[in-house]
Amino acid sequence: MNSQNPYKIEQTGCGYRFETDFGFIYELSFLRYPTINERLEYVLYMFNIEQLRKGKASVDVRIQITIEFVLSIFFENNINAVIVVMDSLDGKHLARKRLFDKWYNKSNKTTIEKYEAACSTEEIEIVTTLFIEKNNPFKKVILSDYYELVKINFYS
Repeated sequence: MNSQNPYKIEQTGCGYRFETDFGFIYELSFLRYPTINERLEYVLYMFNIEQLRKGKASVDVRIQITIEFVLSIFFENNINAVIVVMDSLDGKHLARKRLFDKWYNKSNKTTIEKYEAACSTEEIEIVTTLFIEKNNPFKKVILSDYYELVKINFYS
């Protein structure tokens, strides 16, 4: 097993799917996220990671490598931004945030910037991360729209 290469991915309707050597199946999707000021210049996508099948418990660095690879495909093909929304419904939102932070800090992708914000309602806490290319020509507008979404608790 080569731990330096991403897993083989297959394209799905909204993103990609891959299976690990340990039997886990992940689906990575990019779903259009509605902004307050629907813009024509760019689209904000929500990036979602769903585990479709669990396998044997293991530490597997190739999962991170594969997710980074899929995100790099996304940023190579368009000028849009990606938001990750982590809510407290299952109580694991802060663990997911720490994992994304760890992956971002270990990554060698210096062209991608990360912005974070949190908000809450009476029912849930929401922690978010926005990934955007450093040289995105619409970065100011995207950041403004992102923080407007924070103010309204991401439509919660």
